[in-house]
Amino acid sequence: MARRPKVLFTFIRSLFSNDLLVELSENKVSIKAFTSDMSFEEEPYIAIENTKKGEVVKAIGKNAKSLSAPNIRVLNPFKHNRSFVADFMCAEKILQHGIYTMHNSPIIRPSPRVNIHQLEKTDGGLTDIEERVLRELAMGAGAREVVIYLGCKINTNVEGFDTVKARISAT
Repeated sequence: MARRPKVLFTFIRSLFSNDLLVELSENKVSIKAFTSDMSFEEEPYIAIENTKKGEVVKAIGKNAKSLSAPNIRVLNPFKHNRSFVADFMCAEKILQHGIYTMHNSPIIRPSPRVNIHQLEKTDGGLTDIEERVLRELAMGAGAREVVIYLGCKINTNVEGFDTVKARISAT
């Protein structure tokens, strides 16, 4: 019986959420709403400040890139020699910021369906671990459903979340 209110609350949040395409690369995080002109693009930098209370996100994107202080560390969580995601928690914070910015609702936390597309380091496909990282990044950022996509870029004005999901299921 306790599960029922959670499902109902997720459903209500979904009514106020857009289906999103998240494209990730070492140089840019791009979030676009399907069938809408809404978008978020930012360089994937995050500035973490060490305070007496612990670590605090100081800035994200271009603003983070320009910060410099002894107690601030700036990093790109999508930049690593061997793996696409170098710092899971920071990558998740960047996606959370992008999804919240896209929905712009201070009252209801968004719960979008997310199609996540890693644009780099995909030669030979993704391993189960890489797929899990992407799925958990999106879920941690607030997604209620995640579809991982590999292939050419998706035109969000022509295709929808369900079309891309069906195309992936057919393969």
